[in-house]
Amino acid sequence: PVNIFDEKAFKQVVEEQGESKATAAKADMIAHATKKAISERLEQDPAFFEKFSKMIQQAIDDFRAKRISDLDYLNKVTEIKEAVVNRRTDDAPAQLGGNDNALALYGVLKPYVLGHVSTEDVAANLAADSAIDIWSIIQRNRKVGFWDDLDAQRRTMNEIDDYLYDEVKGNKGVQLTTGEMDDIIDRTMQLARHRMVG
Repeated sequence: PVNIFDEKAFKQVVEEQGESKATAAKADMIAHATKKAISERLEQDPAFFEKFSKMIQQAIDDFRAKRISDLDYLNKVTEIKEAVVNRRTDDAPAQLGGNDNALALYGVLKPYVLGHVSTEDVAANLAADSAIDIWSIIQRNRKVGFWDDLDAQRRTMNEIDDYLYDEVKGNKGVQLTTGEMDDIIDRTMQLARHRMVG
């Protein structure tokens, strides 16, 4: 299976298929290589990769059910592959530009915030600002051997808990439940574990 993130090698494999492979076979190769890449990276940014995992599966299902042509299938899976490789997130707020870690955390936070805020735009901006702040808490507490130091992890989790309670719930008025805050903290730490070494 070819790595979709190695653009040169990927292009070469697709070109080698040349005329010998039908459009649908090329599309299948791209779809399955993209699915593999998504499953390998899922833990690094669950919200981002789950979204594209569903999109690629929908394209495969649509093709198999003959709802789309061979060429539409090829175009669709190529577009999804490009979005995954280039981390295109058209719906992310501007303040997250260039901050992949906060962007991944935004994907975790947004559904929780959206459950308590009336409009999508307000929820997106609140989640983006909170993601930036929470990731800075993680960065501030980061140290060599962080994942072997339970005290450092607890300190980080307590700071995130304080931030969610004082800032998000208190100052921003997002009425997160204690259970939601615990989920956010757990998912944030899982995300951090997959995104930073040490």
